Amino acid sequence: MTASLPPIDAERLWSDLMTMGAIGETAGGGSFRPALSDADREARALFRFWARQAGLTVTTDAIGNIFARREGTDPNLPPVVIGSHLDTQMPGGKFDGVLGVLAGLAVVRALNEGDIRTRHAIEIVDWTNEEGARFQPGVMGSAVFAGKLPLEEALSRVDPEGKVLGQELDRTGQAGAMPVGGRALHRYLELHIEQGPELESSGTDIAAVSRTSFMCSGYVTVNGENGHTQTTPMSARRNALTAAARLILAIDEIGAAEEPLGMVSASTITNWPNNRVNIPHRTELSYAVVHMEEDGRRRIMDRIEAAVRQIAQETGLEIDLQHRHFRDAFDFSPELRSAVRETADGLGLSSCELPTLTAHDALSMQELCPTALIFVPCRDGVSHSEREWAEPEHVAKGAEVLLYTAAREAGLA
Repeated sequence: MTASLPPIDAERLWSDLMTMGAIGETAGGGSFRPALSDADREARALFRFWARQAGLTVTTDAIGNIFARREGTDPNLPPVVIGSHLDTQMPGGKFDGVLGVLAGLAVVRALNEGDIRTRHAIEIVDWTNEEGARFQPGVMGSAVFAGKLPLEEALSRVDPEGKVLGQELDRTGQAGAMPVGGRALHRYLELHIEQGPELESSGTDIAAVSRTSFMCSGYVTVNGENGHTQTTPMSARRNALTAAARLILAIDEIGAAEEPLGMVSASTITNWPNNRVNIPHRTELSYAVVHMEEDGRRRIMDRIEAAVRQIAQETGLEIDLQHRHFRDAFDFSPELRSAVRETADGLGLSSCELPTLTAHDALSMQELCPTALIFVPCRDGVSHSEREWAEPEHVAKGAEVLLYTAAREAGLA
């Protein structure tokens, strides 16, 4: 482990988390900051303020990703990037994504406190629209940065209210002048709550994430026929919502059969005309497939496709299904996983390796440079919820591991 460094200011980090969480705070104790909302703009402004307070140079690129840079002693070396996101689910909690950004600030403050220089620059990044709660797909800002999603395609995305992402970037002042991506990175480090129960149940402090899952998204459109709900005979109805309901239940049963290695549930639904006295003539729904094995993902897709065919045949309705946004599993850097665990051990913390079922910005960055995703426990494994919670001690331990890992990878001058 790198020589002794000044400690993380755990009280300041916790205060920052609670202060950021108050922006868009909900009655249930969570946060509501969809990407490029007014609340997200306020959170980003606070991050910029804190970053400049810490002596960092702040820039923003064309998709709205914010980079706060602490210069290294060798300007020719690519940076070590630490980050995650400040946008939340609708509603979400105070830790998902936010911990990774604010722990990065805590790392920089500790290095500043000790007047410690690094050879590589260190940059903290807030990626735009990681959650995908308002604009789809998620993990957007990092995907554009990594060249996985064209900028113009991302800028053209529309939210459920018909607002265009590029226009919302302009409205909120989040569109920057810097080009997106196209530059070398040395390492990418992301600290995150586990979003699962393993660390808490085992009493383990830290996980170095070993592997990701196989993922895809499904989009279904059911076409029925409009009619009066109070006059059309039941036997003559072609109700799109009824067929969609049958499919939703089938999808849930398919997901339950694959647990714990995989899962799927329908998660969105839009219905037309959505009028109490009109039979729905069009219903759309979507779902996300995750599985630790490629064959498992294929099995889930095949079973859903079979259910679609059966329900279409039995109802006589047209049902269109598309599977998109495929992401294959990969292993994170063995070298960085070892570095994370060695660092934890040197700090007297327990550690393990865990896979992740969920998507993170680290999945995009893995294609650009060696990447580490670090987990800390969260209460009952709950996330994407107002009940999401991490204990102050776990937050501080994760930030300490992040500090020493970042210093090691950036190289002390």
